[in-house]
Amino acid sequence: MSKIELICIGDIKFKSLKEIEKKYLQKINYYVKFTLKNKKDVKLEDEEIVKRKEGESIANALEKGDFVIALDEKGGKMDSINFARFLEEKISYHPGKVVFLIGGFAGLSPALDPMINMKLSFSDMTISHDLFKIIFLEQLYRAMTIIKGVKYHR
Repeated sequence: MSKIELICIGDIKFKSLKEIEKKYLQKINYYVKFTLKNKKDVKLEDEEIVKRKEGESIANALEKGDFVIALDEKGGKMDSINFARFLEEKISYHPGKVVFLIGGFAGLSPALDPMINMKLSFSDMTISHDLFKIIFLEQLYRAMTIIKGVKYHR
C-alpha cells in the first residue's frame, strides 16, 4: 500500500480545528496509508536556533528513499488536478514514502535542503499554521478522490 506522511512542527491548538483534522485523517486513510507526525515546537526567541533544532527533529524522522516535499511559500504551485496527477505518479512509482513537511513559525531549516526533493506553495499569502494544516489535509483528501474518481472535486 502507498504511504504518505506529514511531518509538522507543533500540534493544532484549537479544539474545533482538531476535530476537522481528525475527520480528514479518517477520510484520507480510507484511500492511502497516511501518517501524521507532530514534532515538538521549540520555544526560543532566536529564530536561527529554533530552525536548527526543529530541522534536526525533522531530519531524524526522515528515512532514506523518502520523496520529501517542503510546503513552502517559495515553492512552485499546482492546481488540485495537477497536484492529484503528481501525487498519483509519486505514490505509484516511487519506492519510498511521500513525505510532506510543514515547518514552525521560523520556517524550515536550510540544513534540510539537501533532503528536500521539491518545494510546493499553496499561496503567496501567509496562512496561520493551524489553518494551513487543515487546508493541506483537505487538498490531500481532494487529490485522493480525484485519483480514485470519487465525486468530490468540482
